[in-house]
Amino acid sequence: MLRAVLYFELERACPLSEMTDHWDEPFTVTQEEVIDDEYIKFVIEVGDKLDLFVDRFERAPEVAHVEAIDDTRLLITKQSCGALPVIRGNHGMLQGWDQVHGSLRVFDVVIFRREDLRRIVADLREIGHVKIEQLTPYEAPAATLTSRQAEVLRLALDAGYFDWPREVDAESLAEQLDIAHSTLLEHLRKAEKKLLEESLSATPRGPVSAGEREFSV
Repeated sequence: MLRAVLYFELERACPLSEMTDHWDEPFTVTQEEVIDDEYIKFVIEVGDKLDLFVDRFERAPEVAHVEAIDDTRLLITKQSCGALPVIRGNHGMLQGWDQVHGSLRVFDVVIFRREDLRRIVADLREIGHVKIEQLTPYEAPAATLTSRQAEVLRLALDAGYFDWPREVDAESLAEQLDIAHSTLLEHLRKAEKKLLEESLSATPRGPVSAGEREFSV
């Protein structure tokens, strides 16, 4: 597994880009979820600008729902501008946060294989500019996964389950392990959840500097 920090600059207009471009500071986004490959749901930390963000997002036709969680955070559901479905669709797992500043996004991503990363980069280039800022091995502690979860995850990885297109389906993997299809999917989901929880315990990256915003691709 690998861990990559991706700098991505979106080419098209997006309400989140337009809103965050007004301030010379990044905003942290967490708890992101793709819904039907069209919408994304996420939490954004906006500090003392909550009322301004609520007003702007309530007027944006791309935003389906906006809700204040507390005095500084908003829960938003909106049409995706494309980056998150690309990452998730190519088996990338977010490290629990990303940062947005205008059209620039900084994603901290865990991927299974270099092929996954290459596909992410290629697909992101269809909608903007991307640069790999950091690429390092990612090793979760052995105690993170149960032996069964590790066995299922390793078999899935070696058999090409995480490749695109997939070289093997979940039903075939379940047959090899002599377990039910639903049991296999449960093991894979729990393993991914534990890996994400482990990644969240890492020290978050600091704010994006002005120099980093002037990246070249």
